[in-house]
Amino acid sequence: MKRIFKYLNVLLISTLLLFNNINTLKAASATISVSSSTSQVVLGNTFTVTIKISSSVSLGSWEFTPSYDTSKFKYVSGESTVVGYADNGNVKSKSYTYKFKAIGTGSGTITVKSYGAYGFGDADTEPKLSVSKGSKTIKVITQKELEASYSKNNNLKSLSVDGLKLEPSFDKNTTSYKVEADSNTTSVNIKASVEDSKSKVSGTGKKEVFEGENKFNIIVTAQNGSSKTYTIIVNVIDPNPIEVNLNEQKYTVVKRESILDDIEDFERTTTTINEQKVPAYYNEINDFTLIALKNTEGDIGYFLYDTKNNTYSDYKEVKLNQFKIYPLKIDKKFSDDYKPSKTKIDDVEFDSLKIDNSDYSIIHAKDLLTGKDDYYKYDIKTNTMIRYTDEDTNSYKIELEKYKKMILFLGAESVLIIFILICILIHKLSKNKKRRKKIKELQKSQEKEKKIEEKDIKNIKKEEKSDKIEKEDKKQNKETDKKKDDKVKQEESIVKDEVKKEIKEEDKKSKEKEKKNKK
Repeated sequence: MKRIFKYLNVLLISTLLLFNNINTLKAASATISVSSSTSQVVLGNTFTVTIKISSSVSLGSWEFTPSYDTSKFKYVSGESTVVGYADNGNVKSKSYTYKFKAIGTGSGTITVKSYGAYGFGDADTEPKLSVSKGSKTIKVITQKELEASYSKNNNLKSLSVDGLKLEPSFDKNTTSYKVEADSNTTSVNIKASVEDSKSKVSGTGKKEVFEGENKFNIIVTAQNGSSKTYTIIVNVIDPNPIEVNLNEQKYTVVKRESILDDIEDFERTTTTINEQKVPAYYNEINDFTLIALKNTEGDIGYFLYDTKNNTYSDYKEVKLNQFKIYPLKIDKKFSDDYKPSKTKIDDVEFDSLKIDNSDYSIIHAKDLLTGKDDYYKYDIKTNTMIRYTDEDTNSYKIELEKYKKMILFLGAESVLIIFILICILIHKLSKNKKRRKKIKELQKSQEKEKKIEEKDIKNIKKEEKSDKIEKEDKKQNKETDKKKDDKVKQEESIVKDEVKKEIKEEDKKSKEKEKKNKK
């Protein structure tokens, strides 16, 4: 019985030790994971990868080397080989950051090689950990492929105006809507949501409105950049609208003063139009009244109002140097050299007078600071202006006369120069004729010399022939007739002398002829 009990104790202890070893084996392991914030990257771009070693037990030392597809990725930064140590037993994980550049399209994998790890402890007791490694697959695509993958959806999912009814009812394919609001409405709240979460919407929120039509654009921009515009026209009911037709456009008079800005040199006031009081602006110096008009797009502008005739006209003022002017029609006659034209100053078009190819133009304008109408000389190049007087016209005429005299003088001078050039040319031509004559004479004399030389050559050839004949005769008659040879030699010498004399005489005659010809 005791023996059985003893065996049971041994078995129990062995089982406990076995389970303890199993738990120790399970705990003595580590993992190397590879992660990235992206799984897709555009060719040529860089991306970041994090490699992390972690364990449930304290790490003592570890090592690994990043491994990657070199046809898809290029290493940029990070530890190329990691060998790490823990200073204490509190380290259970360690992360390393790497940067790679995408160099080839397709999918590539980033992982580790040559890896291992040990638990914390003494050099002799440091347990080796079982290490499992992970990997990260990243796809490299071109910019064109990326853009092709973008969503084209630029539709709204919903559109509404708080407290007001859209006409017609919302439909994502309908882009124009109208709502009507009471006459006392000063603002509306536009709400919209997109069908695709990757698209963006603008133009929503609280909007100020006033009598008449108020146009608002709600723009949806898809991920690929394409956009769609939804339009809402909020019509604030005006029981008695004052409508104005000007420059082939439809306007309505703005009646709400609170939405209008102050205008420099004008005082706020009111005026009566169609038996209704409306806000206006008045300038006493120029006796100008301005009225705010709103177009069909909802844009507000200020126009000159003639209170006597109940008419409207454009109001466009220009600030230039010390001047503040308003354009007027040309009503004065100038020199015929000035031609009607158009001159733009700060995008405001003026009727003007201009001389061809001149940098100056004459404009007619009202000085808004003094209320006086005047003519001005405008410098197109420097964008400056001075008051124009008759003195400018007189000085211009004087200058013109000077230029005319200069042109006449230059014309006469040019004729004289041309005459002198013709004379010089004629003189040169006569000289060339004489030269050509001398050249012909020289050529003739050269030809004569050549003939004489040819005659001399013939004589020399004759001598050579005679010499040959003599030599042959000498060979034949050397032994038999020495005396005859001597006589022949004497005769030959006489002939030579005569020939030489003749040659000299001919040379002398030819030289004398040359001298005569030269003279």
